[in-house]
Amino acid sequence: MFLFDRKQEIYEIGGVKVGGQPGECATVMCGTIFYAKHYLVEDAEKGIFDKKAAEDVLNKQDEFSDLTGNPCMMQIFSESPEAMEKEIAFCVEKSDSPFLIDSTVAEAKVAGLKYVDEVGLTDRAVYNSINVSCSPEELKAIEESKIEAAIILAFNPKDSTVAGKIDLLETGAGTFDKGLVQLARDLGVTKQMCDPATLPIGAGVGSAIASGFVIKSKYGISVGLGIHNAPSAWTWLKTFRKEHATKGPGGWEGLGADVFRICDIASNVIPIIAGMDFVLYGPIENASMTFPLVGMADMIVAEANAAEHGIESLEPHPILKMTA
Repeated sequence: MFLFDRKQEIYEIGGVKVGGQPGECATVMCGTIFYAKHYLVEDAEKGIFDKKAAEDVLNKQDEFSDLTGNPCMMQIFSESPEAMEKEIAFCVEKSDSPFLIDSTVAEAKVAGLKYVDEVGLTDRAVYNSINVSCSPEELKAIEESKIEAAIILAFNPKDSTVAGKIDLLETGAGTFDKGLVQLARDLGVTKQMCDPATLPIGAGVGSAIASGFVIKSKYGISVGLGIHNAPSAWTWLKTFRKEHATKGPGGWEGLGADVFRICDIASNVIPIIAGMDFVLYGPIENASMTFPLVGMADMIVAEANAAEHGIESLEPHPILKMTA
């Protein structure tokens, strides 16, 4: 493995450590709940969902976090302001883990910001995300909130290369008058988690992985990816899945579904081997398969950097929990 020359920041968010040199902190696992068409959601706009099923998946993520030593966060994806408040309130009651405020609707995220300020949850919250699509009103809401942690999305629609992502982080790439890293600092975001933005295989995912190394080298902030989106959007894999599918009692099954699932889950080890700090691993119900896999990758990285560079792993960590 390798070390970064620049000092690597370690942030504590709701009791979870994220960042550092490879092998120092365990990879933080972020599982998504209430996403579009999630089986447990009954009315996405009103925030009505199967509470027993939601509690089960939250408990499962926490269980595997305890088992492997990989800390976790709840990626709460809501469709409306009403849903956001209800879903945050439910999740923080059922789990002590930190959580991401996430949505494709800016008003829902802003509502989440205001809610966590009102009820005193800002120390556990991560805003997802500061990006080129943020309006002045959204940025003002971030600035006026007490939130300290946010994901910076390094998606440059004009240039998906490493240089394009760094340009966005450094100068604003013509969208803002300053880079996103400095913009986030000016908004009060002192705990920065950068997502280089996963693109489909064949359309830029390689640069997203490579840029993670560059971002940590340049800024020393924590970096991670929602890498599972790359195989999910892979045309060849989607075609293979369809051509090799059979209808079973549990839904669409067969070789196509198995291959898709393997690629989806296994993709989460790639950012870890590349030295990153967190993964947005997708549907929270995949925790039972994803955590042991990521824990294994963490152990390999930690073992290498302990032997070659004297890096000591901080608790909790799979190297301290999963070694026989």
